[in-house]
Parts: sequence; structure tokens; C-alpha cells
Amino acid sequence: MLTNDSVLILALRNARVGYFNGKVVNITAATLHINPPFLEAEPIILRGNDPLVTPFFSPATTHIDGKYTRMTILSIREHMSVKLETIQTTLLVVLHFVNITDKTFCYAACPLTVNEKPCKKKCTQQVDDSWFCPRCEMTMAESNYSYLLPVKLQDAIGTVWTTAFDDIGTQLIKKTTKELCALENDATTTETPCFVIKKLVSHHYSFTPLVSTDTYNSGSKMKVTINKVSSIDYKSECDALLAEIGCLSTQA
Repeated sequence: MLTNDSVLILALRNARVGYFNGKVVNITAATLHINPPFLEAEPIILRGNDPLVTPFFSPATTHIDGKYTRMTILSIREHMSVKLETIQTTLLVVLHFVNITDKTFCYAACPLTVNEKPCKKKCTQQVDDSWFCPRCEMTMAESNYSYLLPVKLQDAIGTVWTTAFDDIGTQLIKKTTKELCALENDATTTETPCFVIKKLVSHHYSFTPLVSTDTYNSGSKMKVTINKVSSIDYKSECDALLAEIGCLSTQA
């Protein structure tokens, strides 16, 4: 097909586009179509058959890490202002806890099990010191406690307030809510819950937040919940940063 000077259109699905001395396309796990019968290919074929038209490159790719889109905090805000939908994305941020007091890092949670999973619905204390769960519609003598951490995430160009619930809080603090609360009355240590929490300030993590919209005072508000957290792979981040720099130099 190449020897008879015909136009050759290659369509790649699930290909990985990188940058090293120019563009590099990895098609090891991709699906390759030659001259595909796609509507998107027709204008390219028509332009390619015109000898007076210079061939052009039209990228239509999305930069993703695994199954999550990589975005900055600013780009998340811009995206949510246009499309009010739920998105998941990967952020590289500096973790900040701001204005944490002894009573704001957790809440009274229902200890019962619903569908083989902990309920963890917020309980209310009754006048007789018992606890009531509105989800289970049951009263119990004691409640558990679950993390409800207000977290301020920051990257190079923006900040956003998020919420870290029980599993993420335990992963970050390396203590369960019960163990952290026990420090309050532990005479053998000088650590307090706030002291332990604030040691996390300025630590670097890779976060996958769940971003959605919520109605507050008859208006829409962006709601951010931490869905996943992991340590930063600095080699991968350097590779990603160098690739972005390469894109900027190519565009310039």
C-alpha cells in the first residue's frame, strides 16, 4: 500500500502516546485499524488525496494515568463549572490540615452491620446517653467513631478543601479512630490527637479525589472527597513532568 503512493490511514485504539526525541506511539496493547471505515477518517482521506494539501496531524488523545484522568486543581474547577458531573482524577498535592481541634476529626458512627458492611451512619446521642442510628432505626448503648477529616489539598496552582473518611484517615494517620481518641486519656504519652494529625502538614501524596456537585443555600457547590491516596512514585512523576515540558516545547 505504501509503494503505490496511496493514502494510508492508521487508527489506534488504547495506544499510549509519549515524547522522546519527538512523538513515540506504543501499540503493544493497542488495536490497529488500517484505512478504517470511520466517519472521522473520511476528511483525512480526502485531504490526503489532494496533492495541493499538506498532510496534517490532528491529535485526539486524553492523558490518563491508569483509569483516572490527571488534572490540576484549577482544571478541575474549570471542568466542573462547565459540566456539573461526578469525576475522578489524580492529583499531586501537598497535604494540609488546617484548624483541626480535638472534636473535629471524627464523628459518632453506627457500629452495626448492614448487608455485611459496617453501617457507619452518623448517630445522635439521646437524653439517656444512648445512641440512635437513623439508617438502622435502632438505639444502642455505645457508638463507634469514624474519621471525618477536613483536608486542604494544594498543588502548584491551586488549593481545594476535601474530606477524608475512615479508611483514608486510617491510612494517613497510621492509627484507627479508636486508637487516636485513646491518646486523649493516655497518661503514658505526651501526644494528643491534634499533635498526631498536624504532623502530616506538608507531606506529599498522590490523591484520587471524587469530585461532584452539591446544593447549598439554593446554589451549586463543588464537593470533593478523597477516594484514594498513595505514596508518590517520584520517577514516574519526573517522567510525566518531562513529557509535559516536551509538549510545551513542541507547541512553541
